Order: sequence, then C-alpha cells, then structure tokens
Amino acid sequence: MFLEQNIKGLCAKFGVDFYQMLKDFDIDGVTELSVLDLEAIAEEYEVDFYSLLFKPLFVFDHLKSKIEKIKFLILDVDGVMTDGGMYYTESGDQVKKYNSKDGMGIMKAQEKGLLCGIISSAFTDQMVRNRAETLNITRVYVGRDQKITILRQWCEELSITLNEVAIIGDDINDLSIMREVGLSACPKDAVQEVKKEVDIVLTKNGGTGVVREFIDNFLLSEPIKEF
Repeated sequence: MFLEQNIKGLCAKFGVDFYQMLKDFDIDGVTELSVLDLEAIAEEYEVDFYSLLFKPLFVFDHLKSKIEKIKFLILDVDGVMTDGGMYYTESGDQVKKYNSKDGMGIMKAQEKGLLCGIISSAFTDQMVRNRAETLNITRVYVGRDQKITILRQWCEELSITLNEVAIIGDDINDLSIMREVGLSACPKDAVQEVKKEVDIVLTKNGGTGVVREFIDNFLLSEPIKEF
C-alpha cells in the first residue's frame, strides 16, 4: 500500500530521480522490484525493511490529522528511553543508560505545551522516577497494572481523550495501549508484532535518540534548536 509512496519520498529526500531509478532497475513500476532489490534499497537508505513495504515513512495526509490532535505523549522506558539492556554494578545495583538528546527533546517539548508521561512495567521504580524528575515529568507510573487503565485515569484528570494521546512503545505489553490511542510509534528495533500495528516505525533504535526523533519530526512543527 505504501511502497510506491515511500520510494518516491526517499527519492525526493535524497535527490534521486524516481523514474531514473525505475530505469536503472529495468522495471516499469515498483511492484516489479524483487525482494533482493527492496532489501538493497532499505539498506542503502537506512530504513526498516518491513516499514518500507507496509508503513508510511513520511507524514502523509492520513497521519497529519492524527498528529494535529496530539496533546499528551506517553513513553515506555526499557527499549524506548533506554536500549533495553540490563546493566549491573559489582554490588548488584541496576543502572539504566538514557540518551541526552531524548532528554532535551522531552524538556523542550513540554515548554512548548506538550504534556509528557511515563508508564513502565519496569521493576526499578525509583530509578525511573529519578529520571522523570530530572525531565520535569510529573505523571509517572511504574508497576504491573494494565497500562491502559493508568492512561485512562490520567486522561480523565486532564480532560483529554485517548485520540489526543501519542505513545512510543517497543514490546507486546505495549500493544493494548497502542491500539487505543490516537498515534503510535516504535523504535526501529521493536518486536515485529509491534511494528505491524503502529502508525510510525522510527529510524532509530531504543535508547539512541528515538524519542527526540519522534518529537522533532512528527509532534512539533519544527525541530527543537538547542541553545
């Protein structure tokens, strides 16, 4: 459904003539591209192969209407704000590695009026809360309750609807909440089940600036300028 739009978008982004590309592959249309051809294109332009075929890589009209409604961004922690790895000190304490560009993006987005919250199934409650406090995020839940239950409660308190919520998640425990909100996204290294259902598969892996990518390219009218 999105293959031709995506390839045309990539051509426009990188200054490649679309019809010359077809000629170079000796084909009349993108549906004639082989799996090997498509894998080569995905590798050349550093995009997720599944997304190239089935997801919009660029903000097309059907996404714009969703994005315009977003008032509240919900973040998962492990695999989104971090790379999903478990790091331990010699004394057995767990350590999480966060991305500074994500942090800047979250703080600046809040200054521009976007609400942000964290809903995590992590076991290290205080570590997540410490990061949230650093980023001025006041709505934080860490625990085993259903994520959608927590989100519905927050939406009621804020007088906003689920259609006004965006989320970035990476694993199957995020699917139930992703199916309910207005806009969903995942890192490039999310599990396949999530990639199949989200609106946007981002180009960065979890913990490498994927939150900043989502904020800069989709939620704000222009990228944040650091100063």
